[in-house]
Amino acid sequence: MEKKRKTKIASPKVAKSSYLSPSALVTGNVFIGGDVFVGPHAVIRADEPGSEVSIEKGCNIQDGVIVHALKNTKVKIGKHTSLTHGCMIHGPCRLGKDVFIGFRSVIFDSDIGNNSVVKNMCHIEGVDVPAGRTVPSCSNIDLNNASLILVETSAKEKKFSRSIVRVNKYLIKAYKGRKIKTAKTHAQHF
Repeated sequence: MEKKRKTKIASPKVAKSSYLSPSALVTGNVFIGGDVFVGPHAVIRADEPGSEVSIEKGCNIQDGVIVHALKNTKVKIGKHTSLTHGCMIHGPCRLGKDVFIGFRSVIFDSDIGNNSVVKNMCHIEGVDVPAGRTVPSCSNIDLNNASLILVETSAKEKKFSRSIVRVNKYLIKAYKGRKIKTAKTHAQHF
């Protein structure tokens, strides 16, 4: 008679200074660093065998974002990175620090360099975006057009990205009921 293997899914590790919305789902081998905001209906999964998701400090994972690592893959999200409403990050994937991923964008099997901006509704699969580059809205970048020339991320785009990180740090404190200083909560859109 064959023995049945017990399957066990790892428990997430979340820093106390982070905020997870009650409707967010975080499961499996997930590490969430300090001062991370996870918004309503976000899903962060590393429940397949050998999978791992690591989210460094100061990130914000906004409403409806999906982060998922396939079996034997990793997703690493660098510090102060913004994943905006409804985007999907599917492992294997690495996002550098200070990266901005726009609404409804999909990143799969790719590496996004530090200080890069991926604007809204982009699809990036199987390519590396160099550090400090901007991917225009609605771009579709894969192995067939990986040589697409991307412009440098502008000072205005970097400023906007940093403002989103600041707003979400404010939200962490507000949701956790801490005493907070007044912060600018309205960012200029680029």
